[in-house]
Amino acid sequence: MSKKVMPCSSALRTTAAALLESAPDERPRRLKPPQPSPPTLTSSPVLPRATVSIRRLSTLRPDVSGVDVRLLHDQRVPMRDGVTISADVYLPLGGASLPTIVQWTPYESTRERFISWGVWLARRGYAAVVVDVRGRYESGGEFYPWTKDGIDAQDTLTWAAEQGWCNGRIGTWGRSYGALVQWQLAHLGHPNLVCVAPQVIHDDYFWDGYWTGGAFQLALTLGAGALWSSALALITGPAARDIVLNDRIFRHLPLIELDEVVLGRKVDYWRDWWEHQTNDAWWQKFHHRPDKLQVPIFQQGGWFDPYSGSHLRKFAAVGDRLPNRVLMGPWSHEEEIETFRGDIDLSASLTVIRDHELVFYDRFLKEADNDWDARPPLELFVLGADEWRAEREWPLARTEFTAWHLGAGGTLGPGEPGAGEAADTYLYDPADPVPTIGGVSSVLTMTQGAETPIVPGPRDQRVLEQRADVLSYTSGELESDLEVVGPLEVVLYAASSARDTDWIVRLCDVHPDGRSIFITEGIIRARYRNGTDGDTVELLEPGEVAAYRIRCYPLANVFRRGHRVRLDLTSSSFPRFSRNLNTGEDVGTGTRMEVARQTVLHTAQYPSHVLLPVIPAG
Repeated sequence: MSKKVMPCSSALRTTAAALLESAPDERPRRLKPPQPSPPTLTSSPVLPRATVSIRRLSTLRPDVSGVDVRLLHDQRVPMRDGVTISADVYLPLGGASLPTIVQWTPYESTRERFISWGVWLARRGYAAVVVDVRGRYESGGEFYPWTKDGIDAQDTLTWAAEQGWCNGRIGTWGRSYGALVQWQLAHLGHPNLVCVAPQVIHDDYFWDGYWTGGAFQLALTLGAGALWSSALALITGPAARDIVLNDRIFRHLPLIELDEVVLGRKVDYWRDWWEHQTNDAWWQKFHHRPDKLQVPIFQQGGWFDPYSGSHLRKFAAVGDRLPNRVLMGPWSHEEEIETFRGDIDLSASLTVIRDHELVFYDRFLKEADNDWDARPPLELFVLGADEWRAEREWPLARTEFTAWHLGAGGTLGPGEPGAGEAADTYLYDPADPVPTIGGVSSVLTMTQGAETPIVPGPRDQRVLEQRADVLSYTSGELESDLEVVGPLEVVLYAASSARDTDWIVRLCDVHPDGRSIFITEGIIRARYRNGTDGDTVELLEPGEVAAYRIRCYPLANVFRRGHRVRLDLTSSSFPRFSRNLNTGEDVGTGTRMEVARQTVLHTAQYPSHVLLPVIPAG
């Protein structure tokens, strides 16, 4: 049987032969040639202003309420190993030979949010396909995260291209797990794949994902591990606080037993995660490979989602060799950005993510003549200035990385520290951890039924700053606006009485009324301080000064005149991260706790500082 490959431009061409060679044991493909692209059913958003500020999308949209939609439920999709997985297909009534958008999920394809997604796209002239990943809900096979998602996605696209409702031009969409499936597919490729839109997802599964800075992301990893082995309602429903998401569970030790504590049985992948407590080859085989991407990409992220840095690093890695765009706003992990709140006004950021996505798909799946190509590669919302900015590279070429030093008396500023400044100390007791309030996290939906929901965002940190185990370093009132946009790093010189401990830093914008508004944060677990992204472990010598380079999440904020810049420092954020027990024992099996005496130095010899990505005025 001959294989017909969709023609494309030379810049985006990938031969079928090369793709088949990259996926061993692949079934022969029947790849449908492209059909004429139907006209777009949506108006284009307005063009950006000539200044650096970015517009909201136009509210002028076509009326599609009269477009009827039909569902093809539980279509069986054959995989190359004989397993079949389940796909739900949404089509405009009477539609055939349509551009097609596919997503994959472990969170139940017939969930309301996926039904509404399918209906929304079908009414706009697309075939929309929602697939339960292998081993979840209506799909066959056994679920084990990440291992077969790429080849299963390849087989899904081959199946879709053979259907009468598909014209051979296929794009992908997905948030969180649905985004990582796209990245697992991207390095394999597919002749019918035209464009991808992976949203809110990490790039490094260890250092940027489950062991952030070496610290175990407890709430996320426990929630995901339990959810992927049970049902959505167990974790996100109102009874979650009674069974899973409560203080009794989060405080349970040893951590490795939490699968049995929550579900009454061992979970294979949960146990495997504990077998790999460094960023070794087991984790690295899953890492995303933007260098292998061969089709246009649109990423959307949030400053208060843990994967903002991942999106911007992948944006930089793809560069300008492909159509490549990122939209980054002041929200977290959820698509419903209009409901996201903080302790500052975020209304200036409001936009509709689906409208951005629709223009992307119309441009590349329907070849519509819209404004996509004229848009800036980066659209970033800058807090403080409360406006969208158009940028072209990351980090910004005009950035001036400027060290602001910690100083005596809790000061912070660009001046050099004195030679003999006294160190600051506090006690960190893992039995009394600092609670997670605001900040960066991806578990707002997952913990909505928790005893204490974990709510991310720009929240006032004053209640935490009153604790004895939180140090604060604050600048004087700014005489002019200070714009800070880019990656952020804290260089910390500190000693601990413990063999292992955590260091957490948070950058805050202190308003004239006293509110200390969270902007960004970073963490490092001391045992990983001397390696590269968590690849080695070295315990501390108690009392010895060690140097830490703490990678924080990127930021975009204007500290206004009259405001102050503050850096908070502590050793826990619970239950977002598991508590460091300070003993240096195995993180999964340890149960013994010690109180650690923490010492922070800021002298000419040990110049602790935050490296601000300052954007010069004008």
